[in-house]
Amino acid sequence: MRGSDLMAGGFALLLCFSVSLFSQSPETLSTDQIVDKAYPSVALVLAGRGPGQSANSLGAAVVVRPNGILLTAYHVIKDAYSLQVRFKTGEVFDQVQLLGVDTRRDVAAIRITAAALPVLPIAIGAQAKAGDAVAVVSHPASLQWSASTGVVSAYRLADEVPGAGNGYRLIQFTAPASSGSSGGVLIDSRGNALGLVVGSLTGGQNLNFAVPIDSVLGLGDMAAAKSFANGSTLKPPIATVATVNQPLVPPTPANVSNSGATPEAPEKSDLLSASKDRESILRNFKTMYVDAQRAQYFKADQLKAALGRNKDFHKLNIRIVDDRKVADTVLDVGYTFAWDFPFELKHQNTTIVLLSGKGVGPFSGVAGAASVASEFVKMAKPYRNSAEKK
Repeated sequence: MRGSDLMAGGFALLLCFSVSLFSQSPETLSTDQIVDKAYPSVALVLAGRGPGQSANSLGAAVVVRPNGILLTAYHVIKDAYSLQVRFKTGEVFDQVQLLGVDTRRDVAAIRITAAALPVLPIAIGAQAKAGDAVAVVSHPASLQWSASTGVVSAYRLADEVPGAGNGYRLIQFTAPASSGSSGGVLIDSRGNALGLVVGSLTGGQNLNFAVPIDSVLGLGDMAAAKSFANGSTLKPPIATVATVNQPLVPPTPANVSNSGATPEAPEKSDLLSASKDRESILRNFKTMYVDAQRAQYFKADQLKAALGRNKDFHKLNIRIVDDRKVADTVLDVGYTFAWDFPFELKHQNTTIVLLSGKGVGPFSGVAGAASVASEFVKMAKPYRNSAEKK
């Protein structure tokens, strides 16, 4: 065979491979057909942050290669010590490797020791049109393998989405996706994998976003960068569903007595009112009001309860009050893209920002409240050491 024939044959094989990789199912499917087709290719990812710990975060991942390569949202596995991957069939994989990471797009490729995994056809993100029907399969609020439906809202630059960064494209969609949906798959009406769910915005309804899968497939070609510790001890959290008019966590902040009587609120310190010294305020303030109106996925009572359960918070000698007017400080918690919960501790009188940080809540609002409580305590502790000795 001549060299030109060999070259032509090689090109034909490469072309066939490319067409196969991006081939899309030709027929429109019903919603139940789409979901049934997607289930085997969507995994549950559990991440532990240290030895012997239970799962600290939960998310989804989608199989993109039959030889055990999956894509997930990077913030689900970032800083993880151990990982575990579960499938709806009941199969569990405790040995997981990290391959490529695209921090700009918040996507990571992981590999498990599996073969012949089912893979969804990959759609081309740029072909998504506003109004196209889509579905999401993910694990919102720890409710595993949940499905939701909606439409494509837009195919837009991340630069246009507050908090999403810049320099890449996102698919905006309306199918409900809440905390725990990170890494879930966005599927088109033909059952093709269109995008990887990475975040949402508040201030409106169903403002959710996915990274086109075809733009990050190359992450799976990279060599293993890290092997996570064995995730055999990780267990998924139990989903907690609120009944009508009942909060997820009973409002039992540490500063409310068991008798149910609300303690008398202290007067605001005159010294603190006059002070403009950040460190002086941090070391000497006595009372704090918790404002979580903008946190979206948990309420102030849940954050108070999380602070009450944090053993180190009690050592700070900070009293939580229910009247904003008498508080020395205000802990203000918000929500941004990819289920982050930024917070600021502000001096009530001068509005000086005393502390600022961020909690995360990849699998439930309750976890987000606990994360904010933990991060707040870590940041406040160096300034409150003297308070422990009093």
